[in-house]
Amino acid sequence: MIKFMKKDHYKENKIYGSQLDKNHKISARERSVLSRLNLIKKAGVVSSGALLEIGSHEGLFLREAQKAGFEILGIEPNLYVADYAIKNGLPTITGSFEESFEKVKDKKFDVVALFHTLEHMSDYLENLKKIETIINLGGYLIIEVPNSESYRSKKYGDDWVYVYEEHLHHFSPRGIKEILLSIGFTVKKIYFRDFDEMRMSIKQSLDRLLPIKIRGANVKYKNMDDGETPSSFKKTELKSKKIISLLIPLIRTFLAFCVKVLKRGDFMFIVAKIK
Repeated sequence: MIKFMKKDHYKENKIYGSQLDKNHKISARERSVLSRLNLIKKAGVVSSGALLEIGSHEGLFLREAQKAGFEILGIEPNLYVADYAIKNGLPTITGSFEESFEKVKDKKFDVVALFHTLEHMSDYLENLKKIETIINLGGYLIIEVPNSESYRSKKYGDDWVYVYEEHLHHFSPRGIKEILLSIGFTVKKIYFRDFDEMRMSIKQSLDRLLPIKIRGANVKYKNMDDGETPSSFKKTELKSKKIISLLIPLIRTFLAFCVKVLKRGDFMFIVAKIK
């Protein structure tokens, strides 16, 4: 499923900057960042060296990568979040990758990462070819994008939540492998995951496990610090509410674990290496 849509005006969109003071959203993003770093480690990627993140947003991944031992640099087109990262001491080039390439074309990186960025690029293939030129021999390319062949993508079709105008392209596991192979990369591993995957609501998990469409699950859920509690549990009148409150996180964790084991996540996390 490849669908082309119009590009939005991301660069000066204040909505992205306004999310930075939402503590529950930042907490969820931090957990997701740590999950990505764990996958990078699990895949055997180098744990030090120069790392470039394209589409680095407010710099949460850069910050954790720096703590892990990487020498970091970000590229971020949104003026507000790029400024936020810079003010927090995270080296960031403000601009799109196309605009910023001249500033990095003579540098070499051991890891280049793009998390939910590639699908927004109008000429993603040309950009991948440029990225290949700035990765050291034996270096890695890390990509996370929605999986157009995920369980929910097939269930919802064009109504799938990740089919919308800002996503100019959609990628399948086989398709992304062929694309990367054609420009000099070998795909070492593909993981299937979700944003803040172990904190998904029961409804979100069930939508990834059952063949029926769960009402209200095909939207971005509001990830609260204490997790999302389904209304069916909130309205229960059973006396032993303490038992129920203890069961809810256990059920949520178990269902999220099932989603993970069955590889039903909406995203694919690709680890590729220069051939």
